[in-house]
Amino acid sequence: MSEKGRDVSVSQRQIYILSLLSENPKGYRAEEIMERLHRWDIDVTKRTILRDIDELSLNYGIGEEERGGKTYYYADKYTLKNVDFTIEDLASLAFAKEMLKEYAHLDMGSHAIGLINKIVEHSASLNQLQFEKLCGHFQPAGGNVGAVDQVDSRIEKSIQNAIDSQNKIEMEYYSFSSDTCSRRILHPYRLLLMDSYLCVEGFCELRKTVRRFRLSRIRKIKVLDEHFTEQKEKEPERLLKLSGDQEEELELVFTGDSIRYVKEYEANRARRLEEKQDGLHFYQNVAIAPDVIRWIRGFGPEVTVKKPEWLRKQLMEEAEDRIKFSDLG
Repeated sequence: MSEKGRDVSVSQRQIYILSLLSENPKGYRAEEIMERLHRWDIDVTKRTILRDIDELSLNYGIGEEERGGKTYYYADKYTLKNVDFTIEDLASLAFAKEMLKEYAHLDMGSHAIGLINKIVEHSASLNQLQFEKLCGHFQPAGGNVGAVDQVDSRIEKSIQNAIDSQNKIEMEYYSFSSDTCSRRILHPYRLLLMDSYLCVEGFCELRKTVRRFRLSRIRKIKVLDEHFTEQKEKEPERLLKLSGDQEEELELVFTGDSIRYVKEYEANRARRLEEKQDGLHFYQNVAIAPDVIRWIRGFGPEVTVKKPEWLRKQLMEEAEDRIKFSDLG
């Protein structure tokens, strides 16, 4: 982690160094790298730079050469100069850029889009106009993606740094169901995109198991000095994604507190949401797989299935059976 200046992770700083070493075949001295990083407001010591170069050399072809009693480091084979792309390469870059727009509100998403633009701008023999035309060929399906999950970039970067250095984090986490905030100590393992929501997965000391937490619900965060080692746990259940083959028309009506929840956190699952007198109508074309049915059941009496008819009858029969069972008890 940088001592001062911009808040960048270890991996981000090393990418800056690798980029520098790649752009100049003559190489740079450690002092020159330090000076260049200072210009980018990344304030590190010569000792940190040498350690970064040692770590990078384990995976990249970084060389060193003594000239005039001074050591120069270089990695010229990673330069993008004189790289030609085929039309298939350009199409792949255009596709990636368009798909990333869904995550442009995230710090890593905006940086990924910027990286693609940098590749196009600084590579030889690229037709910029052709690339822009190709970008227009790829459009994500469904215009209604619901509310954007707002993530504080400072929290995102702090978690990235903690993952890199394997530091525990202390966070104040908001629970939607209880409408309260709790203090958690987390061993952050990785960042995940779950149904377009950016989450951190790690060992929660409060619950004594691996959990996933949405970054948008983290109110405060502190990176602790204490380190952790990742524990191998059973893979937690993945969040529902409404997709599949043999799609049917699904219409649900939400009532009560579930209306606020669906509008704020589940709107991106719907093709369309419409408020009516009897509640919030949820429309989607989806394969009615078991995970979809479990998701619907989770709302209990605050959801009614309008379509498809077979699913409406099935859930009604289940409810009647539960009532009969409780009466017998």
